[in-house]
Amino acid sequence: MDPASDGEPVVGAAAFTPPHLVVLSGMPQAAAAALGAELGAGPDPLPGVIGSDPASAAFAGAWSRATGRPARADRREHVLRLDGPAVPNARPAPSGRSRAARAEESELLTDWCLEAAHGARLSREIARRSVQGQIAGGLLRVWEDGGQPLAVVGRTAAVAGVVRYNPAYSRPEARRGGYVRALLAEAVAELRADGLIGLAVVGEANTAVRGLFESLGFRRVGGLSEYRFD
Repeated sequence: MDPASDGEPVVGAAAFTPPHLVVLSGMPQAAAAALGAELGAGPDPLPGVIGSDPASAAFAGAWSRATGRPARADRREHVLRLDGPAVPNARPAPSGRSRAARAEESELLTDWCLEAAHGARLSREIARRSVQGQIAGGLLRVWEDGGQPLAVVGRTAAVAGVVRYNPAYSRPEARRGGYVRALLAEAVAELRADGLIGLAVVGEANTAVRGLFESLGFRRVGGLSEYRFD
C-alpha cells in the first residue's frame, strides 16, 4: 500500500498458496522488490514467482539478495487481448463440425490440456478439474470430423466482462487443418456479439498459437515472467 497516495492507496497484491508460485498482480517495481525482500526474510520457503515482467523480475532479485539463493528465469508468456473488432476468418471452414465437449471425453481432453500447457508444470489433477468444469459449464468446444475429435478450444466464464481462452489445441496429425482456427473464430464472434473482452496467455516459444490469435485481432499487451528459486 501507499498511504501517501492521493488516490487509491493499494498499489498491488500477491497470493501464495504453498507449494505453488507466488502470483503477483501488476504493481510498481519498488513495491514488488519490497515484497520480495520481506518474504525472503520470512520463514516460508518460496518455490518461485510469476507476474508481469518488471514486477516479477524486481521481486525475484530482491528475494535472491535477501536469501543469498539464486533465482532462475524459467518461463515467459505473452498476454494477448481482444477488445476491438475481431478480424473475420477468411479461410473456408474445414470439413466436420463444432460441438460441445462431452463428459466421457474428459480424460482425452485432459491429455490435450496438459500438452497445450507444456512447460507450465500443470498437474493432471488440476488440469482434469479445469476440463471437467469447462465441460459442465459449456465452455469447451471440440471440432469433430468423421466422429473423431480433432481439436479443442476452451474459455473461462466471463469475470468483469473478460474471458480468457485456454486451451487451444489440435492433435498433431490434424495440425494445419484449420480446426483450431475455426473453433477460435466461432468463439471470438460470440465474444464480440456479447460485448466481452478476450484474453489469451501464450508461451513465448509457441509462435504458431500466438500467430493464430493475432490473425483474429488479438494484440500483445504485456508479458508474464516466471522465476524459480533454487
